[in-house]
Amino acid sequence: MVQNSNQSLCESMFNVTFINKKTFSLTIIGITHSSIVVQYSLNIDLHTRILMKKYIFLSIGVVVVASMMLSPVLQILQTSYAHQKALYNIGGKDYLFVIGSLNEPAQVDDKTGVDFRAMYPDPSNPTDSRANGTQPVTGLENSLKVEISAGNKNMTSDLEPAFGELGSYESEPFYPTIPTTYNYRIFGDINGTNFDVTFSCSPGGEAGSVSDNSTVQISQGVERKAIAGGFGCPEDRIGFPEPYISQYELAQELNKTV
Repeated sequence: MVQNSNQSLCESMFNVTFINKKTFSLTIIGITHSSIVVQYSLNIDLHTRILMKKYIFLSIGVVVVASMMLSPVLQILQTSYAHQKALYNIGGKDYLFVIGSLNEPAQVDDKTGVDFRAMYPDPSNPTDSRANGTQPVTGLENSLKVEISAGNKNMTSDLEPAFGELGSYESEPFYPTIPTTYNYRIFGDINGTNFDVTFSCSPGGEAGSVSDNSTVQISQGVERKAIAGGFGCPEDRIGFPEPYISQYELAQELNKTV
């Protein structure tokens, strides 16, 4: 059985456990925030020890190949999961942005941050961030910042290049304290043009988003040509067997006793 994961497979291992003299269990485990497990058993006759060894090596080979194939697929799923795409013309040049939160779906007290990717789109398919003709936009860490807001609270962060990913930028990490709407305001200079646009999470994530291919004038020199998808808002944790108490709720209760 393969369980879907919204985290990329960063490491894999397998384990062979003999249940009895006739049966062994072979398990593959992907090390992510949510484990990906493939498990099955084979019944081996007592008198076929040589065949048993062949089955083990054959199964290990299948598992290794499967893990190699799963890794890029899961990375693609992570990339596409709960992110918003927006196509802009800025100062006469087209840019495709993909924005969302790190480690989605984020929950209260989880470590997260702004995930912002910028690319020159493929002219033949400008809204597809994986099209062959896309090119990363580098150097935006020198001209852009992000303001993260929730309610009347806000914080401003630099957008630093993500390690090993050209055109990808990340904010300073933060920990959502309550489940509410979070806004990511990207502002600064792109292509010699002032850029100031806010992206907001949607409680329904991708399912709650609305695509719009109409042209919208945002500001002088900035025109939005298309927008699609969405990213989810941080959610409450589900505690078991006791209800989960967030750090914010705990602090509120402690303040009552002072």
